[in-house]
Amino acid sequence: MTMRYVITAVAALLLAACAMPQGGMMMKKGSAYSAGVGGAPTDQYVDEAFRVETVPSGAQVRVNGVGVGVSPVNTSVRRYWRGQAGNMALDMVKVEALPAASGQCVQSGVFGQNNLRLPSPVRFTMNACGGQGYGSVRPPAGAQSK
Repeated sequence: MTMRYVITAVAALLLAACAMPQGGMMMKKGSAYSAGVGGAPTDQYVDEAFRVETVPSGAQVRVNGVGVGVSPVNTSVRRYWRGQAGNMALDMVKVEALPAASGQCVQSGVFGQNNLRLPSPVRFTMNACGGQGYGSVRPPAGAQSK
């Protein structure tokens, strides 16, 4: 009787291992922009061009923390494939628009989840300060702009 339970347990374990996606039991490491898939970038990448527009225009635009110009602006980004074969993902892209005048708030978004293409244009409404814009952040009271 005990041997029957051992054989059943081994069979269940083998079936569960077959149903698990490749790397499913491994700990995944990586930054927020590497789609949660660990590892250094591979030599394979995708260059994507897109446009960032703000209402009103004139906001400083950053892509992955690097300034790319004043809106409206056309820019491009290189997205690397990361991970192991069978479990690879494209880097995600963080786009930020910094306010150009009082009454405006920082707007940001992360794009390219699930290996999707970046939207073009990426649009932000700079005066959506009440948490209504995606990722909008109201500056602290008394903060002075530079």
